[in-house]
Amino acid sequence: MKKALDLSNQTIASNIQKLKKIMVDRGLDGMYVSSFDPFLNEYVPLEDNHRYYITGFTGSMAEVLAPANGRVRLYVDGRYHEQADLEVDAAEVEVVKVGGDSSTTAELAADVKRLGLRKLGYEADRTALSYLNRLAANATETIPLQSGDLAQHIRFEPLPAMKEVKLVPREWRGRDTLEKTRAIFSHEKQAMFLTALDSIAWITNCRGYHLPFLSSFYAKALVTKEKVYVFVTPETPVSEAARRETGLEFVVLPFSQMAKELDRIQNTLHLTEVWFDPGMLNSADFGTLVKTFGTDRLKEKAGGLYEYQSIKEPVELRQIEASFRKADKAIFQTMKWLKEQIRSGKRVTELDLYNETTVKYKEQGAVDQSFNTIAGVGPNGSIVHYGNPSDQVIIKDTDMILLDSGGYFDGGWATDTTRTFYAGGDTTPHPKMREMYTLVLKGLLAVQSAVFPVGTRGIVLDGLARAPLRRKGYDYNHGTGHGVGIHVHEPGVRMSSISTVPMKAGQVVSMEPGIYIPGFAGVRLENIGHVEPHPQYPNMLRIASLVYIGFDPALIDQSLLNDEEKTILEDYEAECLKRGTSLRASK
Repeated sequence: MKKALDLSNQTIASNIQKLKKIMVDRGLDGMYVSSFDPFLNEYVPLEDNHRYYITGFTGSMAEVLAPANGRVRLYVDGRYHEQADLEVDAAEVEVVKVGGDSSTTAELAADVKRLGLRKLGYEADRTALSYLNRLAANATETIPLQSGDLAQHIRFEPLPAMKEVKLVPREWRGRDTLEKTRAIFSHEKQAMFLTALDSIAWITNCRGYHLPFLSSFYAKALVTKEKVYVFVTPETPVSEAARRETGLEFVVLPFSQMAKELDRIQNTLHLTEVWFDPGMLNSADFGTLVKTFGTDRLKEKAGGLYEYQSIKEPVELRQIEASFRKADKAIFQTMKWLKEQIRSGKRVTELDLYNETTVKYKEQGAVDQSFNTIAGVGPNGSIVHYGNPSDQVIIKDTDMILLDSGGYFDGGWATDTTRTFYAGGDTTPHPKMREMYTLVLKGLLAVQSAVFPVGTRGIVLDGLARAPLRRKGYDYNHGTGHGVGIHVHEPGVRMSSISTVPMKAGQVVSMEPGIYIPGFAGVRLENIGHVEPHPQYPNMLRIASLVYIGFDPALIDQSLLNDEEKTILEDYEAECLKRGTSLRASK
């Protein structure tokens, strides 16, 4: 599949040389380049992803360290090890594969010191304040480049025109803005500065779909008890309903002039505390806040609003559940379509499957996809975040396919589900496929059926999911679960081998164990569920599934399931059968 922006190796090599010339001109030993835009988004369009212009890597997350001498270093975690090798030019870019409990940011920061990069450049508007502090601890001096500095030398493509920011209708959302702000702040002299776009969308009850795969909109905000000041650029259309909403004030201006408006607001409100999340605030915006409020008024609040927005209200949960019902049908119909095509002897490519998935979502009323669909056929299923489906890969009836997809429906809540399935025909799956699939299924059933005390950390549930795989010598190099909300990845809840975040009722979280064998195949099975109090046991929690799509019976080795797992699976399949989404009934 052709990428939205496809740069040649020659262009990337030229961009690297231009970057190194900037370093020489400014006396830098190295340059840090993040994957982020000024809002520190996870999913950034390639046009606005500066990391892509100097590496060619298309994954959503990675870090770049460019020494003045030697190859550019691209740091990727376990989700992208195989993908990075396939996408970058090894003559120009060295892939640094980070695994285990380490992180790409920690490895890069350590290499700054190890490589002796005393003067390190960084883009101030694309570097999180918290990470800048880590970099500064490993370099003698950190030198900020201002917005637009790189664009004077490297040609970055423009972004498309922005859609209108619209207010979510009352029946599709939870509390109004002032109901939320009055529950967050204890007095009118407190405020929080936000650049996390999903948090701005949540507190304002607005959506804009300004970025691919995200329902949020470009904005910055100062949130107070009685009003949310929403800063948007002159290019941003805002609906009349959003402008009229009580508690919202849209301030239209270039972001470069935001300091003047903050001064005006401060002179009116005389705020005594302004909270900010150092992990979701770029260092340039932090400098602006310091000039307006001074360091004494600024208070770090790690996580920002996520402790509030990650707990879904009943209205929100009903809307999320309705969205997943539509997504379930889209995914099921896609799998059914492919199996029928293969059985009838039709020629179907990997790209056909990718495109058909989008068609099925639209048929269910999807406004957009919530991330780039992963449609990995055969060996491509082992690439955890495979994102370039090919029209040259023809699907065979002996192929196992990994399909990871999600969409946005009414209300702008993200869905996310993965199903691995057998292409079909009358052939029998390879025994290794059946083993991989069944072990991953055991891991999913273990975490989805868990009963656990209030306050249980994510690391505990992560271990439950991995245990059946590890008993057979398998493991996976990514977390088991992430929060899901307005964006498909929402902080506030996490299941991983290092997560100390407690599970709380009201959270919506993924459960997605996997096994990946490069060159052979990959299996991932993902359901999303919401954490709820156990109906029988006091102070206990459980996870209620939001996803009901049957598992592929051709790939299940019943001999690997114990009696309890068989019962749990039968109950789940019975519900899928009621909903018309069971593969057992679609043969």
